[in-house]
Amino acid sequence: MADTALLDFGQAADYAGRVEEISRAAEYLQLVAAGAVNRARLEAPDAVPAVDGYRKTGDFLRDRLQISAGEARRRLTLAGATLPRIGMTGQPLPPVHAELAEALAAGAVPSRSATLITLALDRVRPLTDEDTRKRMEHALTAAAVEHDPDFLARVTRRWVDAIDQDGTEPSEEALRHLQGAFIRAPRHGLHHLEIFATTDQYEHLITVMNTATNPRTPVQAPTLAALRMLGRSRSGRPRTRWTGAPAPRNSSTDSSAAAKSPSPPAGCPPPADTAPKSSPPSTTATS
Repeated sequence: MADTALLDFGQAADYAGRVEEISRAAEYLQLVAAGAVNRARLEAPDAVPAVDGYRKTGDFLRDRLQISAGEARRRLTLAGATLPRIGMTGQPLPPVHAELAEALAAGAVPSRSATLITLALDRVRPLTDEDTRKRMEHALTAAAVEHDPDFLARVTRRWVDAIDQDGTEPSEEALRHLQGAFIRAPRHGLHHLEIFATTDQYEHLITVMNTATNPRTPVQAPTLAALRMLGRSRSGRPRTRWTGAPAPRNSSTDSSAAAKSPSPPAGCPPPADTAPKSSPPSTTATS
């Protein structure tokens, strides 16, 4: 370690590159090890919990390797998608995502980028055909080789938005847990409300807010019908009690959010013409 203080910039950069190569090789071996543990547990002659006392392989890896539950699940999921498989009759099968698996094994793609790609491919699996998924895998793998995971995350979102422009329709269960207006702790003397609404409810709320805060509009009572609409689920049952009118929307954040991002690599689809309409949009208001 003391010798690194004597390195010039070029030598230090080469040293960092070699360390990163070793790190990616270690990450791949972590996936191989997680896949081996999972296979051995499933093939054990006794009941799986009797082998090590754990109900799931992820719980075992979490305690044995001292990693988080999320990291254990990530390794197992990525191992299942990028490692060779064994069929029902014992015949060897290629990985689910063969091109990504080859780049990951060669150390050309970091483990985090491979996770982003597999999650995106799994999301669009029921929405498109095999050829489109192959083109998506090829384009995202090429982007992961040339760019960092943050840029790759923006490219994957663009692919998913282009394939699933309307998004997934929220279920009644999701609405029951997420939809509504929630009173949060005050911040700097300001009341803090957090709102989760469907697209129709969001448009009604924005209309009421813009009308109530427009200085050219006579001051009137808030449109209670529109506010109550946000507090009902699809079945019409009340979800939230509204105690006051929302504060004006902070438009200063809208312009800052339109920051330019690097151009995507060749093969990436253009941005979706319409924003996803399924998941309930969230807006935070202060008064």
